[in-house]
Amino acid sequence: MYNLGSTADEYLSPSLEYMTVKFGIPESLAGVTLLAFGNGAPDVFASIASATQSSDPLMDNYFSGDAIQAVTPLLGSSFFITSAVIPLALRASETGGIAVTPTFFIRDIIFFVLVYIYLIAILFVVGHFNFFISFGFFSIYIIYVVMVVMQAKG
Repeated sequence: MYNLGSTADEYLSPSLEYMTVKFGIPESLAGVTLLAFGNGAPDVFASIASATQSSDPLMDNYFSGDAIQAVTPLLGSSFFITSAVIPLALRASETGGIAVTPTFFIRDIIFFVLVYIYLIAILFVVGHFNFFISFGFFSIYIIYVVMVVMQAKG
C-alpha cells in the first residue's frame, strides 16, 4: 500500500497536475478521465490478461477466456476500495469524517450501482462479452463524464 501511494504521489499526481494546467482541462474532467485511466490501468490490464488465458493449447491464438475471469480483477479492486480504502481514509482523517457534496456522492453511487446491475445482468443472462456489451459500458461512462462536466460548470 505504501509503495502504491508513494508512486502515485511522486509520479501520477504531478503528471496529472501538469497536463491539467498545460491543456486547461477542468479538474472534474481530469479526475474522471486522466486520473481514472492512470489509476485503473493496472486493473484493466490484469483483467485482459486473465480473460485471455487459455487452458487449451489449440486455442492460444484466440480469445478463449470467459466473462467471469475477465471481471474478477475489476470486481476485486472495486470491492477493496469500497470496503478497505474508504474506511481507512475515514479513520485517518483528523476530523473523523470526510466532507462530501451530497449531489455528487449520490450521482457517483447511482452510476456505481447502475454499472454493477448491468454487469450482473450480462454475467447471468448473456455469459460473455462482445462489442455491443462493451459499447454499453463505454456509453455509461460517457454519460457519467458528461454529467460530471455539466455539474462542474453549473
